[in-house]
Amino acid sequence: MRQFEHGHGDAYRRGRPVLREPERHPAGHSAHGGHGRADRAGLRHDPGQGQGSISQLGTEHAITAASRSPQLSVFIAAVRTAGLDKTLNARHAYTLMIPVNSAFASLSKTQIIHLHNSGQLLKIVRYHALKARVGPQQFASGAKPATLQGKHLTLSKSGSVYKVNGATVLCGNIRTANATVYIVSKVLLPPG
Repeated sequence: MRQFEHGHGDAYRRGRPVLREPERHPAGHSAHGGHGRADRAGLRHDPGQGQGSISQLGTEHAITAASRSPQLSVFIAAVRTAGLDKTLNARHAYTLMIPVNSAFASLSKTQIIHLHNSGQLLKIVRYHALKARVGPQQFASGAKPATLQGKHLTLSKSGSVYKVNGATVLCGNIRTANATVYIVSKVLLPPG
């Protein structure tokens, strides 16, 4: 996995992978406005201070931190609608797989109907949360960690590409105050 390039030195960069380079515009502006770098999920990587910065994510709980990125707003709205925002912010040492907003556009009409069913929405959101923290080594070993929904996800690594249930990890191993976050390219749907 490629590492974040961040202003806190080598110790900070270790273990904080980014899997896609940010979109850049002339004059050093990120694709998401302002100076600094942002990945395709809209998470800022530089400057090292302020709202949405990596240094701020480490001090906030997972849902609060993710809510600061407009590119993650659909999933955060689903978490809140399911009534799990306080539960996930209070939980400790877990992993959260968050699909980018564009992932929801690729859902079928039937899958979207499931999102409007409160019982199904609860299952889908819980399927994105793993019971323990997961690091890059678990992807490399093909681990199948349990979710809060009760089913397991399949992690994999091929070359420099990391996947969860076939969805590409766009940005990952982001440590928040209470969880490890991975931004993924698809909505993860529980089997059955």
